[in-house]
Amino acid sequence: MNIPYTDTIFIGIIRMLLWILFLYILKRLFFKGKPSQNQVKTMGNFWAFYGSATLIVVYILVQFNGYDLLTVLAMMILFLGLRLAGFTDVELNGMAWLRRKQIILLGVIENVEDEDPIINIRRHKGKSRFGIKTEFLVATMACMAAMLMRFYLMQFDNYQLSAPWFQELNILKSIEDQQWFSPDMTMTGQYAFMSFYGLITGISTEMALESFALFQVFILCFVIFWFIDQMTNSLITIPLLASLMFALFFNLAPINVAQITHSKSTFMAMTFLLPAIVFIRKPWKLYKTKPKTYFPSMVALFAAIALIDIFTFLILIPPFFVVMIAIVRNTRWNFYFQALWAYVVGGGIIFLTYAYSAHVKEMDFWLFVRSNLLSITATTTTGNMILGYDTILAIYQVVSSVAIVIMTILFRRNRRKWASPLAFLVYVNVLILFSKSGFDYFDKDLFNEVLPVFIACSFGLVFYLIYYYFNTRVTRIRISDWFSAPLIFALFFGGAYFSQKSLLSQSGRTGQLSKNVLEAYQMIKASYIPYGYAVVNANNMLPMSKDSHNFISYDDFVDSYPERDSIYFEYKDDRDFLVRNTEYIVPNSLLVFVYDNVSVEFNSKITINPTLNQRVAGEIETLRQKGREIRLFFQKDNLKVFEIVNNPGQAKLEEML
Repeated sequence: MNIPYTDTIFIGIIRMLLWILFLYILKRLFFKGKPSQNQVKTMGNFWAFYGSATLIVVYILVQFNGYDLLTVLAMMILFLGLRLAGFTDVELNGMAWLRRKQIILLGVIENVEDEDPIINIRRHKGKSRFGIKTEFLVATMACMAAMLMRFYLMQFDNYQLSAPWFQELNILKSIEDQQWFSPDMTMTGQYAFMSFYGLITGISTEMALESFALFQVFILCFVIFWFIDQMTNSLITIPLLASLMFALFFNLAPINVAQITHSKSTFMAMTFLLPAIVFIRKPWKLYKTKPKTYFPSMVALFAAIALIDIFTFLILIPPFFVVMIAIVRNTRWNFYFQALWAYVVGGGIIFLTYAYSAHVKEMDFWLFVRSNLLSITATTTTGNMILGYDTILAIYQVVSSVAIVIMTILFRRNRRKWASPLAFLVYVNVLILFSKSGFDYFDKDLFNEVLPVFIACSFGLVFYLIYYYFNTRVTRIRISDWFSAPLIFALFFGGAYFSQKSLLSQSGRTGQLSKNVLEAYQMIKASYIPYGYAVVNANNMLPMSKDSHNFISYDDFVDSYPERDSIYFEYKDDRDFLVRNTEYIVPNSLLVFVYDNVSVEFNSKITINPTLNQRVAGEIETLRQKGREIRLFFQKDNLKVFEIVNNPGQAKLEEML
């Protein structure tokens, strides 16, 4: 397996995980409160709240032209400072803040008088303060398995440098330019996360686009683990089964192997939809001891989903509200209606902003909604499936229907234990029936994208029922987690390998040229100062140069650049002439991409004219004969990148330092 820029792909993910570790250490060191007894549940709740809050903050910052690294870091420092000072869960009124400020001031004075530290650092034993629970370690390992599996499949990916890839790149760069609404009014929420991921980790926009899918599947796999934990109260076994089913098996639902490593808005939305399902069914999991926080938290959660994916918001969520009518307990109707009202308010606010933007851009708002309900870029095929599509759905419906009947009986005996699994299985079956109804705006490709998530979660719940039967009717099973978890990993890895060998062998490995081009661009941007150089490449590659460096097309390079070069070097020392004729000033360095024997696959994405390519190579040789310094900057397979040095030591960081 030869995947270029492997280090760059994982450096962003590693940096993001280090950010999370840093924030965790700060929390454990300085913030008061009892240590978490279930780190999976805590981190899942954190993602639901802080993930949705982060997206909304980015959305607001972009509207006010304030989205950049400095602002993001300043807000993080402000938030941590307020938490450190003790401003948590304070009502938004002047007297409450004044009382809180007085309490903090008195506490500081007492600490000074008693010669105690001003900041109250948590005093626990190191092991209890920073200890990692077994379930959290197992969940992280399952997420790593999902991420590494997708990384392996990158060798079959042909998405790089395709037309949709450049479209997504333009959306990312638009967010960086403080423009949320793209010209075609595409939903931008996922790209806001992608931009934030690149911004906070310091990787390029292109590498953020290339590697975010791996981080996305890491989050989704963790949320699946957390979801099953919340639905069944099983700490390791059942959540691990469900998460590994999603992580390793690609033959149970329609997918497109060639684009499996492509990030998906539906996946991003699912990381919030699953928490929303839990919090609608079990509102106390969200508000804990403060019921007043339930409604605003749910508004933020639904607003985040509306920003990410309209299909999830308008098609996937409402059926669960309908299913819950038969499940809600009399004492929980208040929270059910709060959740329903939060759905209306959160979505209403987002849709109003989109309606206003559509009005400003003179676009049909309803056309925007309909176009985002039906995706033209989402494609799924059934060639990967171990059985036919209809057969898989029929088997699922039969098995889940049997489970629903049994759970209904158990539900009458123990409502609290079985309400959640029962509601979810009924909900998924309703969605499957909905998909067969012929409703015009139910996009089957989008539904098939999230079907592996639903199948994995349902598999976990059905196995939970079987596990419960054996423990209560046959014999109680007691297996140590340190034995059961490795056994499950081994069984699933073995099953995934032997059941999918034909799938991977029949999927042709894509050419490396697209990946080599991205690697070359990554090396260029890491080696040169912004706008200190220009890149010579095919016209399709222009978006790669935006907000980074100057761009010269092949046509301009062979037709007009020779004259520009001659005049510049003739009058190089005549400063007044160059000031009056700036059009003749050449970049300090030129990076010229030269391709050799371009494949049909690559040429379908980036048009390379062989004759024009030869003229480019000839012009490089002409410049060499005229005394210009020519270096070979990058070479891999059938790609070469030459550097034409016009002003030594003025563009390359290494030389300048």
